[in-house]
Amino acid sequence: MVKVAMIGVGAISGIYLKNITNVFKEVELIGVCDLIPERAEKGVQTVKEYIEAGAKAPVPKIYKDMYEAFNDPEVEVVLNLTRPYEHYGVTKAALEHGKHVFSEKPLAAD
Repeated sequence: MVKVAMIGVGAISGIYLKNITNVFKEVELIGVCDLIPERAEKGVQTVKEYIEAGAKAPVPKIYKDMYEAFNDPEVEVVLNLTRPYEHYGVTKAALEHGKHVFSEKPLAAD
């Protein structure tokens, strides 16, 4: 089981929350983080709804900032769903903390 922390819980996060919780059984979302705390809370609520509907997944914790996620020894992969101009900084910091990183968008905006 690969344990993942999601950084950025905005518009694109919905499909990731659905697929990690319901489809990809080898991935476990253990935490979420967003600059807007309400987005992280909404992400956790979405996962709880999937669990209530029968998904076998843990309720993710909410990290106060990305560094708390990077310092969590359980986290193996950082799922970087931040805005493109934030990708480089988030990815670099995660790598410097010894984490693997996944991002579907370009590494950096320029």
